[in-house]
Amino acid sequence: MQPAPRRSRNAVFQSIPVALSQVNAMELTLNIFSQTTRSLGYRSGWQSSPPCVLTVSAVIMELITSRKSLQYLPIMESAMRSTIRVMHFADTHFGVELYGRLDPESGLNTRLQDFRKSLVTAIDIAIDEGVQLAVFAGDAYKTRDPRQTEQREFAACIRRLTDRGIPVVLLTGNHDMPAIRGRANAIEIYRTLGVTNVHVLSRPEPLIVSTSAGPVRIAPMPYLIKGYSVSREEFQGKTLDQTRSMIEGLYIEYIQRLARAVEEAADDVPTILLGHFWATGAALSHWQKGYFDVNEPQVPVSALTNPAFDYVALGHIHKHQDLNRGGQPHVVYSGSPDRIDFGEREEAKGFVLVDLRKGGAEYTHVELEGSRPLLDIDVHAENDEPTETILAAIRKHALRNAIVKLTYHIDEGRQAQVREREIREALAPAFLVVSINRKVRRDAAIRSKMLTETRTPREALELFIDTQDALKPRKEPLMAAADVLFRELQEESR
Repeated sequence: MQPAPRRSRNAVFQSIPVALSQVNAMELTLNIFSQTTRSLGYRSGWQSSPPCVLTVSAVIMELITSRKSLQYLPIMESAMRSTIRVMHFADTHFGVELYGRLDPESGLNTRLQDFRKSLVTAIDIAIDEGVQLAVFAGDAYKTRDPRQTEQREFAACIRRLTDRGIPVVLLTGNHDMPAIRGRANAIEIYRTLGVTNVHVLSRPEPLIVSTSAGPVRIAPMPYLIKGYSVSREEFQGKTLDQTRSMIEGLYIEYIQRLARAVEEAADDVPTILLGHFWATGAALSHWQKGYFDVNEPQVPVSALTNPAFDYVALGHIHKHQDLNRGGQPHVVYSGSPDRIDFGEREEAKGFVLVDLRKGGAEYTHVELEGSRPLLDIDVHAENDEPTETILAAIRKHALRNAIVKLTYHIDEGRQAQVREREIREALAPAFLVVSINRKVRRDAAIRSKMLTETRTPREALELFIDTQDALKPRKEPLMAAADVLFRELQEESR
C-alpha cells in the first residue's frame, strides 16, 4: 500500500489561519495541545516536558514532521476557530440631563454620573467575563456636539477596556454625526489621535480586528443621515415617503455589499454586522416613541439574516430585543445601559455578552443592577382619608436615591383634606421629586349643571374637554374639528 503523499511545509503553513500570529501564544498552545495530543499520543520529545512549556512553533513543527499528524490539522484549525467573547453595547447618550442636578462636589450633572456608573459597571462585568473584543453600536452622546466633560468621561470608560488590551470598535450613530457633511463626528477624535486598540467606523467598509483569540471581521453599517442623502441629485423632488423608501434601499444595498465582501474573502474569520438603524419589527423604547415617525427608514430583517454574518449587533433602539430569536444569525439590539425617562422604568437595561464563532453565535443579555430608580407612584385617594392613603402608598417604596413622580386621584369635594406639607415631607428622602400631580374627579351632578347653564354648544364642549384628563392634551385639534361641524350646523339651520 502506497503511503499517502506528504504535503509540503508551505502547504501546511498555508492551511494554518492567519490568526496564528495574532493570538496569545500560551493560550493557543494549550488549546491546540489539549485537542491534538490525545489523538497523537506523547512522543519522546514531549514526555519529558509538561505542556505548559511547549511553544506554538514546537507544536506546529511536531505536526509538520509527523506524517500521521497531517490528518489532525483540521483539529488544530478548529481549535484556532474557538469562540471569541464579545461585549456588545450601545446608546450610552452621555449628556442627557433630564431629572439631573449639579453635584457640587464633582461639578458634574448627576445624570452624567449615573450614566457613567452604569457603563463602568457594564465594562467591569464584561472584563470579569473575559471579553476579548468590545463593539459599540453607536450614539455615545446626547448631541453631535458633546461638551468636553462628556467626551472625557466616555473616553475614561473606553480606556478601562483598552488598558487591558481589549480592542474596541466604535460605530457612529445618528447622535454622533454632524449635521453638515465634512465636519468631524463626535467620536472621530479617537481615529485622529491614533488611539491604540480603538477603531472608529463611519463608512460601510469591512475591517478585520485582531483579538487575543483570533481575528474578527466587522461589517459596519452606520446611520445614514437623511440630510446627506437628500442633497444627492437622485433625491431631488422626491416626497417624504419616496425619500424614506430610497434610503431604505441604500441600507439594503450597502449591507448586501458587505455580505458579498465576506463571501469573496472565503475565510474562517467570524463576522459581526455592526449597525445603527431601525430594523423592521423592532419595538421602540417608550422614550423614542415621541420622536420616531413614519418617515424614519426601516431595514427589513431579511436583509440582516444573510448567512455571511455570524452575529448582528445593533444600536439605535434602546430596548433590548432579538429580531431573529431561535435562528442564526441573531439580530440583537443591546438596549441602552441606563434609563432616560419614566417610560423606560420597566425596561431591562444593560449590555450583551456574545460567544462568537464562524457559523453563528450565542449571547446573554446582562441586566445591570444598581442604577438610579425611577419611581412613578400612582395613588387612588378617593376616600374619607386621602392624605393617609397617599402617605401609606409612599411608604411602600424605597425612596433613597430615587427619582420620584407622584400622582394622586381625589374627589373634587375632598381636595381641602389633602395635607400637601406632610406629603412633601414623606417624599424628602428621595433624590429628586419631579412632580406631584393632582387628578380631580369632579362630581357628575355639578358637572351636568355646569354644562347646561346658558352655555352655547361650543362652550359646553370646551368645558367638557377641560374636565377630562384624557382629552385635555388634544383640546386644540378637537375644538378645531368641532368648529367645522358647528359651522355646518349653522349653515343647515339657515
